[in-house]
Amino acid sequence: MAGRFIRSRDKDFFDTVNKELLGNPQSNKDGIINQEVIAYKVSVYETETNLYGEAAAGKRYQNGVKLTCLVTAEDFDFDTSEFGPDANQNASFAFLRQQLIDADFVPDIGDVIEWNYAFFEINNINENQLLGGMVDNNHSVICSGFLTDPTAVGLNRNRGY
Repeated sequence: MAGRFIRSRDKDFFDTVNKELLGNPQSNKDGIINQEVIAYKVSVYETETNLYGEAAAGKRYQNGVKLTCLVTAEDFDFDTSEFGPDANQNASFAFLRQQLIDADFVPDIGDVIEWNYAFFEINNINENQLLGGMVDNNHSVICSGFLTDPTAVGLNRNRGY
């Protein structure tokens, strides 16, 4: 049900324009922006836990899902210690909610997103972009993440998606 000033026709038009901008890798439709990421979901059944419920030998991940989104990345920040430089970077990934539903992917804290030859672990999820202020018109999902070491998450770049 659309709001008082947002008709369902307007909402459909808004969704169509955004899908054309981003594209959809599941249906092989290219968009204007074409920023693709690969999202990996934690496999809770394959991850071994210790006495405290923490991942004992590292997390295990399901096969990745290719998605399109808008990426906003901060500049790199380097910490230098006796072991050499260590790169830090934060990024946010804005997904269309309907595209996540179509791909059957629900992002959670701890999942990993591969983008720009790097891996980002999700540490925050926001779902508060509402069209017309209506809860029924939830439009996007924005995931914030930090740069993580691929060996720490147990993923490598030549893994399939």
